[in-house]
Amino acid sequence: MGCILVSIAFYLLPIPDCLKWTQWFRENNGFDVQEKEPNMEYLNSVVKEHHEKSKFPYRYLTNEHGNMVPIVLISAFFRDDDARDTYQEYLDNGIRVAGITAYKSFPKQIDDASEDKYHHSDGFQYTKKIKNWMCCFMNPGQYGLSSNTHNLANISESDFYNVDEEPRKEKKYDILYVCLKDHGDKCPRDGWNAINRNFDLAEKCLPILINELGLRVLAVGRTGCGLEEKYGDKITTTDFLPYNEFQDKIRECKILFMPNVYDASPRVVPECITKGVPVLMNKSILCGTKYITPETGELFTDEHDVKDALQKLLSKKDKMHPEKWWKKHYGRQRMGEKMRDFFDTCYPGLLNNTKEVYF
Repeated sequence: MGCILVSIAFYLLPIPDCLKWTQWFRENNGFDVQEKEPNMEYLNSVVKEHHEKSKFPYRYLTNEHGNMVPIVLISAFFRDDDARDTYQEYLDNGIRVAGITAYKSFPKQIDDASEDKYHHSDGFQYTKKIKNWMCCFMNPGQYGLSSNTHNLANISESDFYNVDEEPRKEKKYDILYVCLKDHGDKCPRDGWNAINRNFDLAEKCLPILINELGLRVLAVGRTGCGLEEKYGDKITTTDFLPYNEFQDKIRECKILFMPNVYDASPRVVPECITKGVPVLMNKSILCGTKYITPETGELFTDEHDVKDALQKLLSKKDKMHPEKWWKKHYGRQRMGEKMRDFFDTCYPGLLNNTKEVYF
């Protein structure tokens, strides 16, 4: 069957040479060559162990019954030879490998100071080796992904949240900003969080939010970074918060402030929207603007237009119900079915006994 794809110039090649040429063509033109039957024993032992240990950069999937499915996702660049070798090991055992844009600009090269540099020299061709991608970028072509050579679906892990059913809490803060600290007690400008959460722009906007608009700000993760000395009791800072405690803090806030750019669909956005908390988002963020509508928030560019965008949001905030919009468009079951349908298109017959697929 594969030889049908070969140019007519090669139709006289002996069968072994024809197959070799076809395999080379498929591997070098983005075609999926993962055709082995899944080794279920390997899936339920080795792959399951990798899942339990959160082996980077892979993400693992289950069906609606909680059983592992024979598909894994690459969510970022390999950071060492072991991660790269694991890719081939998965293929050898019939485990399908798809891609997901969930980490900065991956699969486009990342050059910021906080990023591991292994991918600059490892030579692995992610967009040619992997055909099937869940892609959140508005312009996939800018990141090496094309609908002409790849199967693409606009699906992110952040799509799978259900609307929060907890009782609403008293609002103690006008603005929530989340930017965890890097390297212990220090606040370096080139730290992973400082870059991804755009602390530089946040610092330019805070005087406008606090001094000009008189808003109360909660900054999660920014203790000891000079904010308390600058703004006194107008800002509350905390260190890293356990998950449930952080969710409660979200419920105490009126608006999420997202100056982030190098973020691929951050989960804090749906965590807020599903709790009825609208979002003020940087329109240049890599992924996430799909969540911002007149019902859920506003977009801004920088410190020069943040005031206008925020005032617009404040003027309608009491009439907004972001969680109702979310319930119509996203949620666990709806997205679980969508992801299953996407993989059924990519790997026909592989998931015949599965109705929903989950991270």
